[in-house]
Amino acid sequence: MNGGSEIGVVVLEGMSMLVKYWMKSNPFTVSPETLVIDAQKIMRQHRIRRLPVMKGSRLVGIVTLAGLREAQPSKATSLSVHELNYLLAKMTVGEIMSREVITCSPEMTMEKAAVRGTKYGVGALPVLDNGKLVGIITESDIYRAFLQMLGATYKDSVRITLDNFPREQDDIIRVIEILNGLRGLLVSLTLIDDVPLVGRRELVFRVQNVNVEALVAGLQNKGYTVSNVSRAD
Repeated sequence: MNGGSEIGVVVLEGMSMLVKYWMKSNPFTVSPETLVIDAQKIMRQHRIRRLPVMKGSRLVGIVTLAGLREAQPSKATSLSVHELNYLLAKMTVGEIMSREVITCSPEMTMEKAAVRGTKYGVGALPVLDNGKLVGIITESDIYRAFLQMLGATYKDSVRITLDNFPREQDDIIRVIEILNGLRGLLVSLTLIDDVPLVGRRELVFRVQNVNVEALVAGLQNKGYTVSNVSRAD
């Protein structure tokens, strides 16, 4: 509340940013003894690119589509087609899987999961709850979560970027008050520091149900630099 007027904000329902709300539960798995050709069939059939490798109830590795392809003999090999097919038919997941698996927990935030995946250069994290595999979170799931967090999935919304935004907290309140004066709805708001230049700060927010031209004019009249206005697809 400010001066007796309510600030219009859209609450993003069901948008808890924890891994457990975005992961794929009960993922398909294989064992170290699973044949590579069978693992390929599972991936192809279900359109997935990673399979956790289980030994009983214990996670012992992970195999990826890229890893399966790399494990196949080179076309430049001197082996005959018959010999190649024989080798491929006998090769098991245990021979090619990655044994050092980067995991996360269901209670981890999506931000931390994204940081962990980026740090270790992996596109998926098996989700363990007290050592038990309960799901898998992939880069696609993380993209989906962040798109919703940023309000990009809201139709008829408008994204506005303010460049060289001040570091005083009051300026954020002032921007929201300008929007509130036009009875607009705030879908999301993000401060971005040092990207792409050190010392640069942007305020990026998404709005609905507002006269965009009037909002831009109001922001500019208060001295803010509106560097971009774009509508949702």
